[in-house]
Amino acid sequence: MKELKGYMMVMGASLFWGGSATAAKYLLNRHLDTLLIVQTRVTFACLLLLPYLILSKPGALHVRPRDLWQFALLGILGVAGSNFTYYFAIKESTVATAILIQYTAPLLVIAYAAYSGEEKFTAVKVIAATISLLGCFLAVGAYNFSLLKISPLGLVSAISSVFTWAFMNVYTRHLLSRYTLWTVMFYAIASASVFWLVIQPPWAIAGLDLTVDVWGGLIVLSIISVLIPHSLYFSGLRYVVASRAIITSTLEPIVAIVTAAIFLGEYLAFAQTIGALFVMGAIVLLQLRREPVRIPKREPSHAS
Repeated sequence: MKELKGYMMVMGASLFWGGSATAAKYLLNRHLDTLLIVQTRVTFACLLLLPYLILSKPGALHVRPRDLWQFALLGILGVAGSNFTYYFAIKESTVATAILIQYTAPLLVIAYAAYSGEEKFTAVKVIAATISLLGCFLAVGAYNFSLLKISPLGLVSAISSVFTWAFMNVYTRHLLSRYTLWTVMFYAIASASVFWLVIQPPWAIAGLDLTVDVWGGLIVLSIISVLIPHSLYFSGLRYVVASRAIITSTLEPIVAIVTAAIFLGEYLAFAQTIGALFVMGAIVLLQLRREPVRIPKREPSHAS
């Protein structure tokens, strides 16, 4: 039952991530800089989460100083890294190319988990990962080979997105074994925020001529693309092993193309619908053979 709860949380996160992709595209259509969108979504999320934790969960802010570098690693390499490399790959290629390369990450997680002994290597996982990748291939229209183009620098960035996305899945579970969901989530996005502020300082953002509705859109995006989905995904990783969680997360591009069709009027081809069914089939396949999950136990001193 707890494993099913974990799957529902991961799927919920994917729904928000997929929907927020359409929201981000709406902002991009208004000629907003990609870096601004990527940066503000974590910065505003951090600013919104901090007062909530101070007032209701102050214990979540207590960490051992010697562990801060681990949160920084997750935030910079996992959160900021996977975001930047993915968006940069899109810039240097196409959405289809970037998604296809990034969603080979489940295979990497499966291999690492089996090598490290954290999970069992099973045919079901490999088959499910392959089916979900094929589903993504169809869903993003990659069968139109004219879409599959990428520069050398874009290829490096896309491959980096595979490793950073895989890293976030594996390393988050590692930190959840010692700290609460809220602690891991806050310090991860706080680290990502500090990283982006170094790249683009706050006075550079303050000097931008943006309307009130755009600022409002960026705040809403931070909620639906970071606060809600990250809390769901991180929580889901307590009940579902990393390889199964990341395979389930391939639902994200499916949600993105469906919401884009509904709200932005983008064309949804028959092959894309078949791709969506493939991804759903991969998620169902994972339910046919359950896997015992060791739910990470937090140290009492860090409980909120």
